[in-house]
Amino acid sequence: MTVSKLPEMDIRQIIAWAIFLIAGLAIPFAVSEAFLYLLGLTMIFLVLTISWDIIVGYTGQVNLGHTVFVGLGAYTAALLQVPSRFSGSVDFLAGMSPVPVPVSILMGGIVAALFGLGIGIITLRLKGYYFSLVTAILPLVFMQSVYVFSSIFGGEEGFSIGLERGLAESPLLRYYFAFAVFMISFILIWLLVNSEIGLKFRAVRDDEVLAEALGINVVKYKILAFVTSSFFAGIGGATLVHYRITIGPDVYDIPLMLLIILSAVIGGLGTLYGPVFGGFVIYLLKNWWLKGAVQAFPAWVPVNDEVLLYILLIAVAVIAPEGLWSKIKRFTVRKEDAVPE
Repeated sequence: MTVSKLPEMDIRQIIAWAIFLIAGLAIPFAVSEAFLYLLGLTMIFLVLTISWDIIVGYTGQVNLGHTVFVGLGAYTAALLQVPSRFSGSVDFLAGMSPVPVPVSILMGGIVAALFGLGIGIITLRLKGYYFSLVTAILPLVFMQSVYVFSSIFGGEEGFSIGLERGLAESPLLRYYFAFAVFMISFILIWLLVNSEIGLKFRAVRDDEVLAEALGINVVKYKILAFVTSSFFAGIGGATLVHYRITIGPDVYDIPLMLLIILSAVIGGLGTLYGPVFGGFVIYLLKNWWLKGAVQAFPAWVPVNDEVLLYILLIAVAVIAPEGLWSKIKRFTVRKEDAVPE
């Protein structure tokens, strides 16, 4: 990544981030242990959401198989902690010693990025909807491998990596670890999308033909965005395993993919802040607040939390088709700074 000059932040952005950082550090002392656990999962989910935004929001390539890289990172980390799973299948790997947790998480990202490179070289040359269609079937293929090689991957039930291989012993430290992974991931992605490379990503998204005419290697930058997106998805998947100490095929699952899409779209694609906002709200809505709301409906009303989320999506599509972040930005920007539409 070439960053000749660090991007500048205005005073409002600095204040907003200072508030977010203080709130992120202080909130564990104001919530229950169960909610703190959920907040830690939310931080990891935000990594998955902003990593998807790199390829979709910044280069315009609709990747419907993002959970493949989440799963690859997760299973890599899990098998590095429990190499005995290879016993009887790949015996020379079964004798490995478990690696430290940070190494395990980094390896999850690297393996996901390497698979992203291989898949990207083939699929990103496809035009139109073909890329989306090919990536859409990838989670099904990888999920099937979990069942076919169940002695290694644990099949439908998955397996545990053991409490001693978690991010930390206490829920408080586990949350702070997840928070740190999110902050580091966000800063690195923010630097990338605000660099010259990020500018070329956006040029590819806005008009591929014009970008090529300007001398930009379109395929190269699509692949770079895809590999970067895969790397951070793998980091998120590996962190998830160490956070909840279990692994299962749900990391490849379509509902997780839909939740990532929903969060990024509602928040606002190609803004980075939007997917953070959308991911935070949607994940907590799905896993906490909507559970009680659904129970308030009479039994004869065919509604569940997912139906309510998609009603919200329709409402946002009508009220703020560019995402909620753009609306928030419009409300907070000073009149004299506003750019006429």
